[in-house]
Amino acid sequence: MHDVYLVLQLAIELAFAVLAIRTVAAWARTPDRRHGNLALALGSLAIMVLILPALGGQGPTAQLVTDGLLVAFLVSGYGLLMFRDSFVPFSSMTTRLVTAAIVAIGVLDIVDQLPANPDSPHTELQTLLFVATVAVWAFCILEPILTFWVAAHDRPPVEKARLRAISAGYAGLFVVVILGLLAGALNAGLSLAIDILALATVPVLYVSFFPPVWLRRIWRQPEEDQFRHALHDLLLYSPDRQTLAQRALGWAQRLVGGDAAFVLDSDGSVLASHGMTDGEASTLSARTSYLTVDGHGDNHAPWRTGSNLVVPLDLRQGHGAMVIVSGGMSPMFGDDELGRLREYAASITAGLDRVTLNSKIAALERAKTDFLNIASHELRGPMTVIKGYLTMLESGALGEMSPKSRSVLPLLITKSDEVNWMVEQMIEASRLEEGRLALKTHRMDIVELTDSAVDSVRMLLSDHGLKLITPSEAIEAKVDPDRFQIVVRNLLSNAAKYSAAGSDINVDVGHDDNAAFVKVSDQGVGIAPEDQANLFNRFSRIETGTNIQGTGLGLWLSREIARMHQGDLTVSSKVGRGSTFTFSVPLSN
Repeated sequence: MHDVYLVLQLAIELAFAVLAIRTVAAWARTPDRRHGNLALALGSLAIMVLILPALGGQGPTAQLVTDGLLVAFLVSGYGLLMFRDSFVPFSSMTTRLVTAAIVAIGVLDIVDQLPANPDSPHTELQTLLFVATVAVWAFCILEPILTFWVAAHDRPPVEKARLRAISAGYAGLFVVVILGLLAGALNAGLSLAIDILALATVPVLYVSFFPPVWLRRIWRQPEEDQFRHALHDLLLYSPDRQTLAQRALGWAQRLVGGDAAFVLDSDGSVLASHGMTDGEASTLSARTSYLTVDGHGDNHAPWRTGSNLVVPLDLRQGHGAMVIVSGGMSPMFGDDELGRLREYAASITAGLDRVTLNSKIAALERAKTDFLNIASHELRGPMTVIKGYLTMLESGALGEMSPKSRSVLPLLITKSDEVNWMVEQMIEASRLEEGRLALKTHRMDIVELTDSAVDSVRMLLSDHGLKLITPSEAIEAKVDPDRFQIVVRNLLSNAAKYSAAGSDINVDVGHDDNAAFVKVSDQGVGIAPEDQANLFNRFSRIETGTNIQGTGLGLWLSREIARMHQGDLTVSSKVGRGSTFTFSVPLSN
């Protein structure tokens, strides 16, 4: 039995020493008040465990050991109470009173040479001091047990589990120390049981103050799905940077604790705040340069300043930061939480950059739309005047022209028609983007409409052989005649642009069981399969190695008009062998 007792004593000493070393190492890595108090408390407990076997001697050395044990006992209680204070701060008056009481009792213990062994003879004053010493230490432990347990109520899962684990660790310490003080008056078997309990308390303490990754994962499992869904919605459905940052802060606090948080933009302004006003965040930010990451190692890793946690955001415009403000009940920031927060911050950074880019793209789209709207209306008037005078010149209404001057009129009229056609495209595109392009459909003969469209662009096709294949009977469909002809003219114009002079352009009008169609085929450069995917995008232009005029709106506008008719516009093409565009609309019933 004696050998078992010795082994247990050695194991307890070693376990508490390892726990103290682990705590001091954590404080060395994160030298803040919270880690410092914990290192003070557990280091003092380890000293108590180590010097406890030396009790019972005689002379000045024995009294010195006793005094050291009492001081370590009181210091451990003070450290544990101040560790609690770093979570839920006492008032300054309460802190001073508790500190003064502990110091006073410690001094009186030493002056009165209080024996640490409760079985030793005591004077009445020594008995009173012994009771006061145990009572003060018990207060330092019992008060945090209750505070941590109550404070865990209604907290997020991880914080609740963490706080209650700390409460359990305090309770284990209390039971072991109090029973240890009584062990001298108990039998050997019960003393052995207390030693076993003391040894078993060490892993509880370790898990309480330094919970491993696997345990934290278990703690946060209840909210993992909720977190993933929130992150998905946050990144995809936040309409602007302020909203995204505001929504991000709530989960940032839940990941690591904290009573408030704010996001700083790259220019140092407060982008969003949570749990505090923007003014309070600006005031706090003005005291410390949270955007300065130099000297903090990894520029993407979170770092602490005072009681706050700073998470760098590497934005496209420059360095930003997410600042978590430690509150009264913020759990200790562990490595696992910080790793998750770093990954979360990377997602938030990407989300903020995405919203910024989307805003810029939207602004460019608006600028393009405004330009199309303004330019098309500004060009329409002058081009109408130019076309009118050219027509008058051609008819001789303005007098006779020299043969040389008259020879260039067809070219000038053709080019003015091209410009007018581009202006018409721009106007229609603006109407479509603004939702003002409404169809005025009638039951029409698409053969007749196609003939009219071909006649209106015949000058543009003068360098090509045109083959128009139409049936003898009418093909009726419910269409907007003006928009229908826009599509056909667009296809004919593109066929002329992208095929060599002298080549044929074929127009085939027909129908099948359900739809009427117009096919326009050319013998031009053709379109590569990889380019066909982007062919109908707005402002899309296919690179052909030659400078071909156009707005990049024609095919996009044509397909949109086709689909507004419940039809479609499709393409079949091979590089170097030409293209065939098929414009289809439903037949009239």
